[in-house]
Amino acid sequence: MTTESEVRAEVRSIQNNIRCINVNETRKFLENLKQIRKFLPENEICWSDTQTAVPILKRYNDGTAIFMKQHYTSFARFLLDVLSIDNVGNLTKADFFQYCTYYFLCGNTEDAFLTLTNAVYCTSAGFKLNKTVLIIEEFLKRHKLVAILCDQSALYKDEDLPMFNWRSDGRVLLWDTLVTEIASLPDKMSNKLKSETSDIFLTKHYIPLLISDILRTLVIVCKCVRLSKDCHLEFVSRLVGKLCLCGHAEQFWNIMLKQTTTLVRKDFIWSRVCERIITGVPDRCVESVLIPLIRMLPWYGLLDRFLGNCVTQKQKIQLLLCTKLIFHRHYKSPHILQNIIGYLNTSKPRQHLFVKLLLELVQVWGDRSSLNHISYEQHYYITQALVICVAFITESQKHEHKDEILRLMMPGVETHISFTDPNIRKLGMFVAEIVTKTLDPDGPKLDFQVEEDTEIKELKSLLQIPEDPFNDMMDDESTMMLSDNARTVVLLGLDDATVLGETEHIDIPGTQPQIVSDVEEQEPVDLDSDDDLEPYDMSNDKKKSTVKQPKYLRDCMEGLINCENPDILDACLGIAETLIRANPDGLRGIGAEFTKILLHLSNTFSLPNFRSQRLGALVALAVTCPKEVAEYLTEQFYDRNYNIRQRLDIIEVIGIAAQELSRPTDPSKKMTVVESKKIEVVEDTSEVTQTWRDVVQKRIDSKTRRFGTKKNKAELVAVENKFAPVAGYFFYPLMKNFDRPENTFDLMGEDCCVLSNLMYTLGMVMYSASNIPTVRPMASCLLEFIWVLRFHSDVNVRQSLLFAISMVYLAVPPSILMSDLQQEVLESKNWLEDVIDKDVDTRCKVLATEALILLENLIKQECLEVR
Repeated sequence: MTTESEVRAEVRSIQNNIRCINVNETRKFLENLKQIRKFLPENEICWSDTQTAVPILKRYNDGTAIFMKQHYTSFARFLLDVLSIDNVGNLTKADFFQYCTYYFLCGNTEDAFLTLTNAVYCTSAGFKLNKTVLIIEEFLKRHKLVAILCDQSALYKDEDLPMFNWRSDGRVLLWDTLVTEIASLPDKMSNKLKSETSDIFLTKHYIPLLISDILRTLVIVCKCVRLSKDCHLEFVSRLVGKLCLCGHAEQFWNIMLKQTTTLVRKDFIWSRVCERIITGVPDRCVESVLIPLIRMLPWYGLLDRFLGNCVTQKQKIQLLLCTKLIFHRHYKSPHILQNIIGYLNTSKPRQHLFVKLLLELVQVWGDRSSLNHISYEQHYYITQALVICVAFITESQKHEHKDEILRLMMPGVETHISFTDPNIRKLGMFVAEIVTKTLDPDGPKLDFQVEEDTEIKELKSLLQIPEDPFNDMMDDESTMMLSDNARTVVLLGLDDATVLGETEHIDIPGTQPQIVSDVEEQEPVDLDSDDDLEPYDMSNDKKKSTVKQPKYLRDCMEGLINCENPDILDACLGIAETLIRANPDGLRGIGAEFTKILLHLSNTFSLPNFRSQRLGALVALAVTCPKEVAEYLTEQFYDRNYNIRQRLDIIEVIGIAAQELSRPTDPSKKMTVVESKKIEVVEDTSEVTQTWRDVVQKRIDSKTRRFGTKKNKAELVAVENKFAPVAGYFFYPLMKNFDRPENTFDLMGEDCCVLSNLMYTLGMVMYSASNIPTVRPMASCLLEFIWVLRFHSDVNVRQSLLFAISMVYLAVPPSILMSDLQQEVLESKNWLEDVIDKDVDTRCKVLATEALILLENLIKQECLEVR
């Protein structure tokens, strides 16, 4: 029998002989490698039966066993060290493969792989590095990673060795090293080889190859399970988790699902194997593995085949599915929600989690604090989850939990309906309708007549439970890729199909779309001869009013006061704006009175253009008599006994009027008849002079050469800013009583929708005050007002504050911002950064980012001008 000392002595002798070989003595080098080859197994893995294709461990002789255990790794390092151009430079490709590459392909695959990769990282560019890379390429092309995966899955272990002894702490440490090296091989090879990286090490090629090897391993695992052989998948789970954590989850599941979806539907063993892989990934990788899987599975029933009941057994998965993906994330598509909720309620062991999730959704959905502190997108996502739960709820669950669900939901509906955001109110009314209708079909029904927009249509579609997209009538022989009588399995690699044992190509069909053509037969309808006449088109006909429009302001005001006749009211309101703008002098002393009449006017007769005509008349009054009307409107804004609609109209009129007053107008468009005649006379008297001057100038221009001259720009004409003298009347009174609650008006409380509109109006007034002398104190006052309200709980108010602060940056010259308002600007900058980092509303983050970019550009502009 060969002893350990004999093997050690012979190996050292071979190493010494190779070290002593002179240059170009290739023959002696090969002779020594031939001697070491006798210690290698001729074929480490043999197939006991091509029918089952299950690998078994070939028994080594004593010398081979000792060498493989004690000397294989050290000699592998030695062999890589002597791969110089002097030793192997003259070898043919066949000799290099037979005596060098073969050593790494037929030994301990995990030791060979780690030795090769470590040699690449430690070797500088040159001949040795190129040869080492070639060996690794051959290692991958021959799918030796399958051998590593099978070995670490205990598929090659000695049957006499118990499983718990086979898995030791040292083996777990080896797993971590192997997983890291296998998953990060493309990155490390690219960092080392730079532009000379082989195609096989590119991510787009290496990852599919690795996934293909994982699939080959799973085929062998399933065969072993059918033969009642022990094996485990913890190493495969660790590798899958690492791949997904490194960003390859989409690619992994895209390939895996194409190959295994049909298998897990038809074969319990494949389903069990896939479940063990997913549930065995480390906790830090669970999210990276599960989220792409849930998103890519076309039907919730398949999630049951991939996960089983692991959600009830593993706390990390339960936290992810029942809490994180429901309450802490949101996605545009509701597909993830349908898969999770359908998965929870399709099996009795998991239904208690479905009920728990439903009650939590109802409670969170109706919580006012939640509405104030999450974005609308997140709340809409929670609403989708609640609607999907309602679609999946069973009759027994309705009967058992109806009272509790309604008890939790009704306060939430009230909260939604009283909310300032119309979108939130819309969701509250819709959910109230469908929940009450589902839980108590025979009871009283709620009907809010919600307008059916895109979101409501999407929510209604979620009430339909998704159907299985697969065709259950597919041929079993074509769908069962792995049956007891199957001879082999073909798994696609990079560009070819690699066969394990005897090969027989079996396609894995995907979803077969069903094309259904519905032909509707229409029976002809006989028409009577009396009905052949076509009716006149009266769609463009207008009703002719017998009421004459008023020609004077006083008559118009009287017609609006005595508005018992709808025709008179319509005529007076339709001509009001025209009369106001045509007779500015006639409004002296009656501007406030006319404004009061229009402000208290109500649409008693449901006139179609009532609001736009009334608003136009009010704006015309504010523009024509700005001081008088602005004083009246701002005073009435905080007065008692006004409804919310009237207060909103007041600030809308102020904002529009301020913009119109500040807008520069063309003087030529507002000339009187006398002025236009004077200009015509001047042009007539100077026609001759202008003509000869033009002729002389043309001659001079034709004889003159100019270099580097700029284009002549038209001179700017100075225009009076009508808003400058009255800006204060539009601005300051709106901020004086904002924190004083009235009997019918609480601006800081339940009427905060008015506060948000007020801030938008103040922002518009601020922008209208650009370049006027009083812009600096107005900006200081508005910044202070914004600073008081910056932590408001209502998202609409916060959005309006961000709009207003942007208007301050646009209206105030940068020089004033950087000097007189430096402290306020610095504080506002810090606040904007906090909004970007901490605010839950997406729109607030966007507005804060835009305002911050605007401020930074202004600072840069000011710095350049100073230089």
